[in-house]
Parts: sequence; structure tokens; C-alpha cells
Amino acid sequence: STSKSTHAETAPLLQEQVPGLEVGDTLGTDKPVIKLERTVGVLSASAIVFGNCVGAGIFISPRGVYEKAGSAGAGMIVWAFSGLIATLCTLAYAELGTMMQESGGEFVYIKNTFGKFPAFLFSFCNAFLIKPAALTVTAITFSDYFATLVWGEGVTHVMVKSITASVILFIAVLNILSCKLVVKFCSVISVLKLVVVAFLMACGVVIGIKGNGHVENFKLATAFENSSTNLADYGLAFYFCAFTFQSWNSLNFMTEELKSPTTTLPRGGFIGLTAVTLSYLLANVAYLLLFTVSGIIESKTIAMESGLLAFGRAGELIMCIGLMLSCLGCLGGGTMCVSRNIQSTAADGLFPRWMAWISPTLNTPVPAIITLSSMSLIYLFVDAFALIPCLTTMEWFFYCVTFTCLLYLRYTEPKNLRPFKVPIVVAVLLFLITATCIVLPFFSEDRFTVLIGFVSLPIGSVFYLAQKYYLRRLQSAASSSLSSPSPSRESSFRQDDDSLRRESSLDRSSVYGSMTRTVG
Repeated sequence: STSKSTHAETAPLLQEQVPGLEVGDTLGTDKPVIKLERTVGVLSASAIVFGNCVGAGIFISPRGVYEKAGSAGAGMIVWAFSGLIATLCTLAYAELGTMMQESGGEFVYIKNTFGKFPAFLFSFCNAFLIKPAALTVTAITFSDYFATLVWGEGVTHVMVKSITASVILFIAVLNILSCKLVVKFCSVISVLKLVVVAFLMACGVVIGIKGNGHVENFKLATAFENSSTNLADYGLAFYFCAFTFQSWNSLNFMTEELKSPTTTLPRGGFIGLTAVTLSYLLANVAYLLLFTVSGIIESKTIAMESGLLAFGRAGELIMCIGLMLSCLGCLGGGTMCVSRNIQSTAADGLFPRWMAWISPTLNTPVPAIITLSSMSLIYLFVDAFALIPCLTTMEWFFYCVTFTCLLYLRYTEPKNLRPFKVPIVVAVLLFLITATCIVLPFFSEDRFTVLIGFVSLPIGSVFYLAQKYYLRRLQSAASSSLSSPSPSRESSFRQDDDSLRRESSLDRSSVYGSMTRTVG
């Protein structure tokens, strides 16, 4: 009866441990597993989503959007539609996240629906291809603007690379020191980003007051002139917009750190994406006041040119600093969220178990953060920008797989508890849109680059099979050592038969229970 009661006490403690690990598992260290603290509320969650989404994209993508859409009115509709779809995606992910309240994002949902193998492929591509390369691109964008701001035209390639490496390391150290520190950092950066968007709007207002604003972009009679009649162009314009809404699923990677996932996940995601969408629409209103559609298409640094037109060199400087802050916010929040995916995958035994270790003093997944940052540094030695088409397509591929999970669970487990639920029509619509986004790039000029991303799937399969074979060898070696006790062990058994009987009757759960209480 004592053993049973001890096991009952241990059960809830097991639920609080890192998923996939037993109580007392030390991951090869001398310290027990530590769980992450729930420190993120609704406002902090909204700031994380806003900070991760609003990066350099809003200062880069407008050119591609209006080039494909052809007119101001059509471009604005594409922006609004993209914001709506991103918000619906966030709410659909909130349904899965409130059902399966584990950190790890798509990895958790795919694993619990289709098994560990496809879940491993997601984490492999996400942790070693998609996110590290995306973080490197963001860090390089920051470094380009920073170097130009400080040294002007005499910037060398080595200088930019050195600054990029320093920024990646700085963000890694920030994430290692404290999760709360990163959340506060992202919150402050998010406020500053709102200030930058407000300043961008002020640029448009100033030009409008001076009488130089392009008001024809907002007149119904002229707003849709030269709009594209090719449906594929609107698909590509949506693709450019979708790039700026990346990281809308940030909260799903850190569900175990949300104070109340059933409310924080949907509310934080909705508030954050609504703020992002409004900010993007206001920024585009400013662009259309300052430039013609052809001027937006021709501009390579539209944000800095906006500041220059309205306020001269000072305005250009403010927009440059604002863009750099946007990049820093994306790097900080992105590193925090993706490292949780690595930690969660390792905790399930699909990555090396040492990656799942959480520092008992800092309460952060230190090995996972180091792994992610190391991969980002590796991508400094390749052309990370050239990989953007394949990275984006791979992201949409796994989004499509995840929405398939949602539909499959609706069919196979209709009575399962769902604290938050989206209409089935929304889930089907998102599945069709993501499937279209996978097929569309194969009809573009980047079709061969896109194929590089899908090559990572068979490579990941090889790693999965190799690791599975290695683990089986370890298990068989452990079994053989247990079945063949050493002579000294046999001698001690013969010397104390009573002690042997007591040892064999000891319930294993009581050992785990005592270990857990000692840790507590």
C-alpha cells in the first residue's frame, strides 16, 4: 500500500517533467531534469508575436507585392487578406496548442497524430535548415544597415560578417541568461517598433500636408488602375506578404511557459497578429502617400527613403535605427521559440538527450540555444539569402501537414477535449491555401532552389534511421550486461540471501518517489 500511494504521488510530478523523460533522469549530468517556468502572460505573449513578426520584411516586401499586384488598391487588398489568413492560422494552431499543451509547436502535433518519424523530419528541417538560415538572413540585414550607418560606404564583406556573428552571439547569451529578460527585451522592442510605424505614418502625413502626397492611390477611380489580371500574380504577391507574417506560430513553441495556455495562446496570438496586420496596413498607407506604385517597385530602401523625403537626413537615420531594432526583436524572440522546439525534440529522444537539458540556475535550455546559434553561424559561410525560396516553401509544407493533423483529429477524435476550437470551414480553407503555396513555387523561376529544401527530407530520414539503429545497439548492450552479472555481484548475492529478497520486493516507483522528494 505504501508503494501504491508513493506512485500516486509521483504521477503528477511525472507530468510536470520534460516530456519523454522519467523522474530522476539526469540526461547524462549529475543534476535532475528541471521544467521551464510559466512566466508569459497575455500581454507578453502578444509582444512576442508582434516582435517576432515585424522585422525587416515590411521594409523589403512591399516592392514585390505591388510589382505583382500592379496597383495600389489590389496591393492593399492582398495585404489585408494576408493578415486575415495569418490570424486564422494562429487561431487554428491555438486549437492544437490547447489540446496538447506541450512546447515544441508542430513537432508535438505531428508526433501525437502521425508518429515520431514525420515529427523528427519537421524538427530536423526546422532546427537545422529553416530557422537558422532565416535568423542569419535577419542578422545580416541588421549588420548591413549598422555598418552603413557607422562607416558609410567603406564597408567590407568581412566587417559585415563579423558584426553578424557578434549579433548572433549576443542574442544567444541573452537567451541563455534569462527567459524573462528576453521577454522584456522583446516587449521593449515591440513598443519601439510601434513608434517606428507611427513615425512612418508621420512621414506620410507631412508629405500630405505639404501637398506632395500621392492621393490618387486612394481614389476609387484610379486606385485599381493597371491591376494584374493574372491570378498567379496575386498568388506570388500573397507569398511576399506571407514572408512578413512569418513567426505567427511563435507561442506554440513555448506553450509550457505560458501562464494559462487555454486563454493566453489564442488571446495572445490574436492580439499580436491584429497589431501586426494594422501596423502593416498603416505602413503601406504611408508608402502610398509618399510614392507612386512604380516608385515603390523601383525603391530598394523604401523605409529610409520615406524618412529622407519627409524629414531629411534625420528622418533617414530614424528609419535606419528602427529597421535595426526590428531585426533585433526578431532575432531575440526567434531564438527563444526555436530553441524550445530543439529541447522538446531532444526530450522525446529524437535528438541527442543532452540537448534537452535545462539549466537549474538559469532555467533556460542552454544546449538547445547553443545548437541553434551554432547553426546560424554556419550559414554565414553560404548565401543564406539564396535559400529564402526553399525555406519559405518548406515552412508552408509543414504548415500544411499540421493543418492535416487538425482535420485528422477532428475526424478520429471528435469527442476529445478542445478548450478552443475553430470552425471546420476555416481548417479546410487553411489546408487548401497552404497546399497551394507548396505547389505555386514550382511554376516560378526558383523551382530548382525550392527542390533543395525537399532534399532535406531524405537526408533527415537517414539521420533518423541511423539514430534508431544506434539506440537499439545501446539497448541490446544494456540488456546483455544486466543478464550477465559480475562474479563479485553473484558472491554478494549468495552471502546475503535475505538482502536479495528485500531488494527484489522493493517497488521501483517508491525509489522514483524518494528521488523526486529529494529533488524537491
